[in-house]
Amino acid sequence: MSHGANQLTGRGRIILSVAVVALLAVVAAVATVVISSATYDPTPRTLSPKTQVAAGSDHVDAEAGVEVRVPEGWRVEPGDLVYGSTALVPEPVDGLPPGQTGGGIVLVGALTPNLFAAHETDNQRSAAAMSSGMGEYFLPVPGQRTEQRMEEISSDLGDGWAMSYRVVPDRSLGATSATGAAAGGLVYAAVVGEGEQRYWLTYVGTPGDGAMESPGREWADEIVERLHRTEGDDDVAAVENAPGQTA
Repeated sequence: MSHGANQLTGRGRIILSVAVVALLAVVAAVATVVISSATYDPTPRTLSPKTQVAAGSDHVDAEAGVEVRVPEGWRVEPGDLVYGSTALVPEPVDGLPPGQTGGGIVLVGALTPNLFAAHETDNQRSAAAMSSGMGEYFLPVPGQRTEQRMEEISSDLGDGWAMSYRVVPDRSLGATSATGAAAGGLVYAAVVGEGEQRYWLTYVGTPGDGAMESPGREWADEIVERLHRTEGDDDVAAVENAPGQTA
């Protein structure tokens, strides 16, 4: 083999070696991305209900005497409320104007006598009454209830029941939202506790499609299960009920 042929062969080997190194680099980069995706925290829209709620912070509802877990991506809505003493709403989504994302509202409060559901002494009946009332109030659209669920639930405030259902809009009657999307959603209500110390949580998610802005019923379950009395409530009650104390 001539000297020139040897030079061509050497150059070919160099080029092949460079190509192999480049290919291995690409494979390594892809593997790094895959491993990173599996290792690091998922994006907000892929958080599980338990993780999203657990990652939040507690809000003290002084009026009801409870602490409410505010899930990651949600915030407390200030101002006076028609129902309840705490309202949670989704944080705005960067790059998307209001009305073009899912949404919803969570309301929490003590089950006071002014609420119709308080007339039912059984928590299961109270949850059913609360879900019907809130559903008709927040989703006043013609539609059909589906995926109804009634299950027992527990929290630090006591045991109770949670009822939920989805509203499937009747499009033939023009049941659409302002953005043209189907104006259906998820309705959820839970009542826990006993006697004069009962508490409720309702959640209406629109459009109820499982996105972070409109989570499912399991997400609402997680919030209810984390409801607990504010610190010091037991001590205050003990002082108020002590002998010689007057109202």
